[in-house]
Amino acid sequence: MTPLSFAFFPMQVGKDTILRPMLPVILKFKHIELPTALLLDSGSDFSMLRNDVIEDYFQINISDLKKGTIDTAGIGGEVEVAWIDLKVEFSQRNFTYEETIPFQVPIKYEKNPPLCLIGRNPFFYKYRVDFRMGYTDDPALGKFIIYPETHKRDAKQFERPMKIKK
Repeated sequence: MTPLSFAFFPMQVGKDTILRPMLPVILKFKHIELPTALLLDSGSDFSMLRNDVIEDYFQINISDLKKGTIDTAGIGGEVEVAWIDLKVEFSQRNFTYEETIPFQVPIKYEKNPPLCLIGRNPFFYKYRVDFRMGYTDDPALGKFIIYPETHKRDAKQFERPMKIKK
């Protein structure tokens, strides 16, 4: 399987320019396709979409989605979420990968994340992501590389704490 390499995307945050690993993707639900970019967030347990993407673009009422059994929490505090599975396609040159990813969707608009994102479960179990920032402010020199994982273990094996011998 072939790795894919992407440049970091410079984004204005206040007066600063921040380099962010934004993965260009096509989100797919039934017959609707949305070309967009998702932040690769290794600090997030799950993937999350803004609720306006689900309601305005995919024309899905948030109240029709399966509700989370627990609320999610992060730096923005606790958030009540619903869940939706979407196909996520990403590619480069002639290499295309497609995965079905479960996304959290905040039920309340004021709890929307600033960016839609891909979290660790299940993406980082299926793909290894190397962040190569280097020692530069030049976005042309910073990049991230996505490698399809070749291990044979199922990601579900890693959801419970592993027993470690002392």
